Amino acid sequence: MTKLGTWLFTVFITLMCTVLVGIGILLGQLLKNDLMDALNEHLKIEIWWIFSFSLGITVIIIIILGLRISSRYTKPIKEATEVALELAHGNYRARTKVDRFDDAGILGSSINVLAENLQGLSKAQEMQQDRLSVLIENMGAGLILIDSRGYINLINKGYIDIFHIDPKNYLDKLYYEVLENEEICHLVAEVFRTEKKCSKHLLIPLIIERRYFVVYGVPIIGTNNVWKGVLLVFHDITELKKLEQMRKDFVANVSHELKTPVTSIKGFAETLLDGAMNNKDSLEAFLSIILKESDRLQTLIQELLELSKIEQQGFQLNIQEVDLYPLLNEVIKLLEGKAKAKNLRLEFYSKQKQVLINADIDRLKQVFINLIGNAITYTPAEGDIKIILLDYEENVRIHVKDTGVGINKEDIPRIFERFYRVDRARSRNSGGTGLGLAIVKHLIEAHHGSISVRSKMGEGSEFIIELKKKNFLDGEEKWIRKS
Repeated sequence: MTKLGTWLFTVFITLMCTVLVGIGILLGQLLKNDLMDALNEHLKIEIWWIFSFSLGITVIIIIILGLRISSRYTKPIKEATEVALELAHGNYRARTKVDRFDDAGILGSSINVLAENLQGLSKAQEMQQDRLSVLIENMGAGLILIDSRGYINLINKGYIDIFHIDPKNYLDKLYYEVLENEEICHLVAEVFRTEKKCSKHLLIPLIIERRYFVVYGVPIIGTNNVWKGVLLVFHDITELKKLEQMRKDFVANVSHELKTPVTSIKGFAETLLDGAMNNKDSLEAFLSIILKESDRLQTLIQELLELSKIEQQGFQLNIQEVDLYPLLNEVIKLLEGKAKAKNLRLEFYSKQKQVLINADIDRLKQVFINLIGNAITYTPAEGDIKIILLDYEENVRIHVKDTGVGINKEDIPRIFERFYRVDRARSRNSGGTGLGLAIVKHLIEAHHGSISVRSKMGEGSEFIIELKKKNFLDGEEKWIRKS
């Protein structure tokens, strides 16, 4: 017999004993006085008092036992029921109070263990769901999930950012009603039909540009080969296509640039061998051209090697403290003769006589020679070239401004590309290789700086270099105090 049954049996026996005692007392009084009709008024009152007292004792005992049973069994069971309802509604933090080791205590303990297990499972599921959500939203590719009926169930942030769409117009709608590109719809239909992976390279127009994508269609098949739907993944390969095109252009440009001097050298050499060498004037003229083209070929090869070296991952600068004021003066003196030959005014402006930064002095000298040399080359006679040095608290700026031919607005974004020339004929006649500005840009970026251009056709150009006044030695960045 359980403890609850024992308590109920005890209550029942107590009640029965109380009633029997009262009846016994009443019968005893009746037998003592022989007949009930002969009872006097005093005896009746006594009997009623005895009966009332017995009944009161019985009621008190019943109330005490009822409260005891309620406190020991009914209340814990009610608390356990309330906790169970909270668990059913998803509140896995609910617990019941356990302060005994009887059946009610065991029930409460079991419910608490169940709540702890459910809470642990809920946390694990939430963590897994968060990881999955983070992975889907930040996977670096667009993603669409289509169910087995063809309705779109999920669109990640990558797809929204790429195609600039409102997910409300896509979710819970048939894919062929909202996906505008027919090739994508055909890809989804093919996956539904074959239940196999498919992929396509697509050129998709987006607002004002066209971008290349590799679109993967993957069937989702659950347990027991249950068809779940199709997963579409969009990988943007536009940059890879651009790099591939740049590689093709680079090979074509290198071939063209090498072909011109080699063809000239070979042609004039053959002409000399055919008899022109016997003519002294022709011999000197042809040899001069061969020497010029050889120099051009050597310069091109050297700049290609230099650019390749700069672009290598292990390229390092020889960082030291550099005073830009005397460095720019030195470069200007080197190029003064070239400027005077064209009657150009070459001027240098700086409020400070000392501007210290940490940099590679040889590389910066190479940058300034290239930019100022270009300004001299592309500025007509009687023009002006200004070099301005500005010292700010955290960085320095060097402006190289000329009154030359200028650059078209459409050409400015491409002037730092290898072999790109605004005017190919003029550049080739000036001896340029088309690699100078590409080298300049790489060297400035290696110094953690930036270079920008302002230009108008017929009014001149202005190149602006900005360098930070920091120490990059040992991978640390320290502010350099002005002396």
